[in-house]
Amino acid sequence: MIYVMYTILCLIWGSTWLAIKLGLQDAPPIWSAGLRFTLAALIIVFINLIRKARYPDSLWEILRLAIPGIFMYALSYMFLYGAEVYIDSGLTAMLFASFPFFVAAFSIGMLKDEKLGRGGWTGLVVGFIGIVIVFYDSLTKSNLLSLGVFLAVLGSAASAYGTVYIRAYQREYDIGIMAAVQMGIAALITLVCAIVFESWGDYNITARSVGALFYLAVFGSVVAFLIYYWLLKKLKAIMVSQIAFITPVIAIILGYLVRNETFSAFTMAGSILIMVGVGLVLRR
Repeated sequence: MIYVMYTILCLIWGSTWLAIKLGLQDAPPIWSAGLRFTLAALIIVFINLIRKARYPDSLWEILRLAIPGIFMYALSYMFLYGAEVYIDSGLTAMLFASFPFFVAAFSIGMLKDEKLGRGGWTGLVVGFIGIVIVFYDSLTKSNLLSLGVFLAVLGSAASAYGTVYIRAYQREYDIGIMAAVQMGIAALITLVCAIVFESWGDYNITARSVGALFYLAVFGSVVAFLIYYWLLKKLKAIMVSQIAFITPVIAIILGYLVRNETFSAFTMAGSILIMVGVGLVLRR
């Protein structure tokens, strides 16, 4: 069952990068992320009602439970949606492959039994060099491209912190309750940011924007993250983060087939270094 769930999650998340890019052709990034998590949270709340799942009794415990959602959903996806305004979906997915580096780094202080070895530290260095190469290549072409690269890496770091926090402090909670509370706080934060920084008038309701919204909310959020939470209860965080080693390949193939996305030689070289670094980290 672990292998089946892992495979399904890779396929879904590998396709979400293209879905985000397509949706952004008709809708602004923060509104897109906010509506995605609003719809996803409502669906999970409804599922919890059917399951008669019990939420924490105290407000303090609910707020504590919500902390990972600020990083793993709200900040991470505002950064990632913003990144895809400037860079291709395949490159965003490749940069998100830095996710295991940040998981390993945050694990140093939060997960005492999931430390890095010599090979892991070597992988961090190699992967970091790859990120620098990709960033430098984008900077030589356009400041906006480099902004997209920077936002994608920030999104990866924010998601990693939320993941390690769950693994370290919240393994005892019901996955449906975690998802509802954490996506709920993410929806609230992103919608407030959308109201402040974007215009609702820029959101064009088209078949493409609505289709992307429903796919990302139902499959990319509800289905994918429930599987993700379940895997975090079964496997070490660094093992779950191996997903970032697989999804970029799916995203690159889909980006090429649907939007004819390609990489420059420098970007490809940097991306290969990122993947090599990920491999070294995961072999630790």
